[in-house]
Amino acid sequence: MSNNEIVENEEQAEYIEQEESSSPSGVSLFVDKIKNWLNGQNKMAVYGIGGVIVLILGYGGYKYFYQLPRETEGLSAIYTIQNDFENDSFKLVIKNAPKMADKYSGTKAGELCEYMAGISYMYTGDYKKALEWLEKVDFDDEVMSVMATGNIGDCYVELKDLDNGLKYYLKAISNAKADYTAVHYLMKSAKVYEKKNEWEKALEQYETIKSKYPEEESYTTDLGKYIERAKAKLDKY
Repeated sequence: MSNNEIVENEEQAEYIEQEESSSPSGVSLFVDKIKNWLNGQNKMAVYGIGGVIVLILGYGGYKYFYQLPRETEGLSAIYTIQNDFENDSFKLVIKNAPKMADKYSGTKAGELCEYMAGISYMYTGDYKKALEWLEKVDFDDEVMSVMATGNIGDCYVELKDLDNGLKYYLKAISNAKADYTAVHYLMKSAKVYEKKNEWEKALEQYETIKSKYPEEESYTTDLGKYIERAKAKLDKY
């Protein structure tokens, strides 16, 4: 082999070695592809992506540095109201819960105060005021959401608005996942149907309980009596 060939081979080896040492990793290649893609877009597209990134970062900051601390603060602040509510001190709840509901609006604490205010007004006989608060409630929790819906139905029934009361009872039934809750509002809806003299629909509700929820003994004990009464009423027509 000539000296020229040796030098040429050494230069090629050195060039290959340099190429390998500087070869980008998979991550680098991915980043390069993104850069190339961005360079190929118009400025408006780039600004749009930048805006989305800013929004994401802004939401993260809002959630972790404002919303979560506010949630914690709110739940701590309403402890006394919850205690009053659990002890049936509804007048005290009415005095304090609305203010805290406004102060912590948009948090779980605020929603709990809305609910407690609504229930407290309901138990003190102010059904219109109860509706004002209960209709604001928007619980993520399935059980609490169904209970709030059913309580709205209770308020309408107390106000002699049977159609609206029935509408909310049926909504509670359709959203209920717990057997006891479903049976509870099936019974309430059946009673409303009775008041409306719609005995066939009342009978349907009672028979639904009998066929789907026979294990709910608290209701099934006298369920036969309700079924027979509804059938007797239907025989008269």
